[in-house]
Amino acid sequence: MSVPVDSPMLMFKQFFKVLFTCKGYRHCLGKGLIALLVMVLLTPVGREWTLYLMAGGKMAEPKGWPWAEPWRDWDTPTDPRELAAYKYAHSLKLPDSLPRPVPFNFTRHLLSDRRTTAAAYFDHLCKTEAGEFIFKKVDKVEGLYQMRAMPKRSDELLRDRFGFEDPADWSQWHAEAAQTLFIGGPGNGFRYFESDSALTETTKQIQQKYWTVSPWNGIGNPPYWRYHDADDTGPEAATTGRVTPINKLSSRYAYTWRGIRRGRDREFGIAGGELIVLDRMTGEILGVRRSFAIARRYKSHPDWVDWEFAFTCPDTLRADSKARVSKSQAAYPFSFVFQVLEPIDIDPSKMRFN
Repeated sequence: MSVPVDSPMLMFKQFFKVLFTCKGYRHCLGKGLIALLVMVLLTPVGREWTLYLMAGGKMAEPKGWPWAEPWRDWDTPTDPRELAAYKYAHSLKLPDSLPRPVPFNFTRHLLSDRRTTAAAYFDHLCKTEAGEFIFKKVDKVEGLYQMRAMPKRSDELLRDRFGFEDPADWSQWHAEAAQTLFIGGPGNGFRYFESDSALTETTKQIQQKYWTVSPWNGIGNPPYWRYHDADDTGPEAATTGRVTPINKLSSRYAYTWRGIRRGRDREFGIAGGELIVLDRMTGEILGVRRSFAIARRYKSHPDWVDWEFAFTCPDTLRADSKARVSKSQAAYPFSFVFQVLEPIDIDPSKMRFN
């Protein structure tokens, strides 16, 4: 059977005959470089590298992640009290039953663009490690101690690929008025909430007016603060309450948080964290929520990432059911803490964050 002269098969054979037929060393070298360039441009990662080099290292393909600056550690607290809480959180040894990190095969994604690789890596971490692990539940709990406050975050830090320690456990509400997540009135949370941080340190200024702060008669600064007598049924739709400086904590149970590292995570816009609930008296770990976040991108600023509206796993749990929701983590992390520690007079019908 004869093959038409203009058939694709014949044209393909003629192309390769011309490509690999050369008249000398230089001729072969030139054709080889052209063939290599064509092969490179046929792959997403090759196009990314080409654009990156052509732009002097200042841009990447819009579909891919910007090429990261040299890796650096996240920002550690400089305040001695915050630094002590940071070191304690990172010193905690978790139960051996938690999932161990599973290596991700980056080699399988050599021909993928960076966005595709990042999504695959995030999915891998979510499937192999992320989850809520409860080792012991406690009921009739009166108060909760926040061992490490979630500092307020500037816009600059929310765009910083490396400096933000734990974007996966961050929420705006947690950073600006954590006490209102856990206490709100009868049947709506714990009876009191204790913290190392004063109202002016943890609560945005516009909300501080709803809290009455008792005077401190001790020497120096008070070591702790108790938030209590909360009421969220007022006409202004804001939680009111009292704040009392104290020398000694009453809460037996507490929670803290910390960032975790995985190989090449920040390079692909991924960050991990652990929320830890524990018994202060015995040091027993009661529950761990390990989560990961993958940042969104600013197309207009290739060097920025958007941690504030990152995608996270696992999804958050509704307060009134076992259903999980993928929406904003604004009220996080109250849902997991309430799974481990049940307040003494909780009434699910009165829970606000549903």
